[in-house]
Amino acid sequence: MKRLTLMCVVTTLMCLMIAGGAQAMKGSDDVVKCSAPAAGISTAAGQRVDFGIKLDISKKWHIYAHGDSNFIGVDLVAEEGGPLQEIKVEYPHGHEGEFFGEKVVMIDGKSEIKVSALVPASMEKGDHDLKFAVTVQACDDKTCLPPTDIPVTVKLTVQ
Repeated sequence: MKRLTLMCVVTTLMCLMIAGGAQAMKGSDDVVKCSAPAAGISTAAGQRVDFGIKLDISKKWHIYAHGDSNFIGVDLVAEEGGPLQEIKVEYPHGHEGEFFGEKVVMIDGKSEIKVSALVPASMEKGDHDLKFAVTVQACDDKTCLPPTDIPVTVKLTVQ
């Protein structure tokens, strides 16, 4: 009987650990989605191009504004060696809030990162994939998920 009781306790603990582990494995990219313009973008070589990266944050979750000093703020990074030059990024402003007693600037719901960049005059005509990563850390009112880099590819057609 002791053996059966011990096996039941061990099995229950293992199930709880597995269930807890599955929840712990959830990442910020499970509650934050990033997308590039569906139709892509196009311009001539030597011209500036403007586009947005859409953020869609699940209900009850938020991320932090770029430059937040307490938590990991949203950040957009172009792939190293990418073709665009003079990249200018405008991040969503968010709204002031409080998280575990700290004043923060939060972003929730749907938002957009606006990007402006120069397409080099030497860039060949045709289609190009511009690769970016959006760094986010999602939190709800009780916990934060591990930060992650969400890959986003923007389709550029050089005319």
